[in-house]
Amino acid sequence: MATPQFELANPPSDAISAIKFAPASLRLLVASWDKNVYLYDTSESGGRLLQTFPHRAPVLDVCFGDNDDDAYTTGLDWD
Repeated sequence: MATPQFELANPPSDAISAIKFAPASLRLLVASWDKNVYLYDTSESGGRLLQTFPHRAPVLDVCFGDNDDDAYTTGLDWD
C-alpha cells in the first residue's frame, strides 16, 4: 500500500528541523534552519503556504498548542 505524498509549495530554503500536523485540522507547521516557521494548509495538493513566522536564529522544534490557532517554537535565538 502506497503512502500518500506531496511536495510542499514554497518550501523552506534550508534544512527542515521539525514538522507537526495540527490535531484537529489539515494544517502543518514546519520549522527550519532558514530562521523561519512555515504554516501550511495541506487540504490542497502541494499545500498552500498560509504564513511565515521569522525568527532571529534557526528554529529547532515546533508544536501546536491547545488548538490549531496556537503554536510554540524553540530555536537557537536564546530568547
